[in-house]
Amino acid sequence: MIIKKKIFYGWWIVYAGVGIGALSSGLFHYGFSAFFIPWREQFGWSRAALGGVIGFARLEGGIAAPIAGWFVDNFGPRKMMLLGIGMMGLGFIVLSQVTTIAQLYLAFLLLLALGSSFGTYRPLQVAVANWFMKKRGRAMGLLMAGSGFGGSFVFLFAMLITSRGWEEAAIIAGFIMWFVGLPLAMVIRHKPEEMGLVIDGEESSEKDEKVAKNQFISDKKRFWHKDERPEPDLSLMQALKTQAFWVLALTYAIWAAMPGITTVHIAPFLAEELELEYVTALGALSFFVAASIIGRLGFGFISDYFNIRMLLSILFVLQGVGIFLFSNVQSLSVVPFYVVIFAIPYGGTIPMRAVIQGYFFGKKNFGTIGGFLQFVDLPATVSAPIWVGWLADVLPDGYRLGFKIVAFSMLLAAVAVLLARRPSEPFPEDTAPKFFKIFSGGK
Repeated sequence: MIIKKKIFYGWWIVYAGVGIGALSSGLFHYGFSAFFIPWREQFGWSRAALGGVIGFARLEGGIAAPIAGWFVDNFGPRKMMLLGIGMMGLGFIVLSQVTTIAQLYLAFLLLLALGSSFGTYRPLQVAVANWFMKKRGRAMGLLMAGSGFGGSFVFLFAMLITSRGWEEAAIIAGFIMWFVGLPLAMVIRHKPEEMGLVIDGEESSEKDEKVAKNQFISDKKRFWHKDERPEPDLSLMQALKTQAFWVLALTYAIWAAMPGITTVHIAPFLAEELELEYVTALGALSFFVAASIIGRLGFGFISDYFNIRMLLSILFVLQGVGIFLFSNVQSLSVVPFYVVIFAIPYGGTIPMRAVIQGYFFGKKNFGTIGGFLQFVDLPATVSAPIWVGWLADVLPDGYRLGFKIVAFSMLLAAVAVLLARRPSEPFPEDTAPKFFKIFSGGK
């Protein structure tokens, strides 16, 4: 008699997260590009003003990130996701009624962006980080592939907008978030211990961790090997005192322009520079996101076995090469080739942020520490989509120049991440850093 092994519940959480990520990506993150051109044609809004929507949405998301992270860590991801996804559905309904740029900003900031902060990837990554450790890279890669799946079908959303109008498409998006996203959120659980399970679905013990630690010390490790020592579980205050926290913050501040370019400016760039039809330009964006799935899945799996800092450094360099080539595109025939070169390392980078955060700081305060990392990134995250759009508004080849600047900045990110060092014992004291005491009057 063959006994089938029951699927570890952590994987059901990942599968539900893939569905939620696909909805959020296809309708909101990459879906914004589907609205970009119709809004410019109907209302005449500038590229910088529309890029500012994403910039300020990231500002709000960054400000809310520490708060959202704390709520997720302390009240669990499912409750926060039900709230956030509900807000996103309402946000799309309100979006269908906007007629001014001010109304657009309000709908995005108060409902869609804030709802996304509480309801999508932050709580999902917290849940996955708590359910997986040995297989965290492949779990995060699969989770973030959901964003790729959703973004790869954004051309269908563009076709819906073309046939039914952007207003009706926004209403449909709102109902999809409610009737599909909310049931999927009910699957999410915070920690395996809540269900009488253990992390990774495998029995482990303190003895196993001591053996792994001693084996790492005794074995001769190559620079490309993964550090197999048990991961630390630092508090926020401990993390803030480490070199790793601030180097990661710098690294991702440099990388911050990449998401702004992909979600806001790739489709308009192709439509304007190559004189493509609206749906064709969105089709190229969909192909970009689809190609990124290879990187999300592949490098997520690889990160379970190799030095993650080295992997990230290589991915940053490859992204720089890819966006530089993309900035020189002159004909539609080379777009697929350049897109693949750019998209695969871009996709590979996306799950790595959560993986390297867990590798450095552990899972106990994953949401809170991740929220503060995002908060520190704010200036670069907010400004990137705005200044790229501004260059496109004021210079004939502004998009191309902006892409080249971002390409060369990736080399700085590649060096910065190599300088990060995993915290090791003895860990910093769990007290407020000195600069906190300065701002509080030395008390």
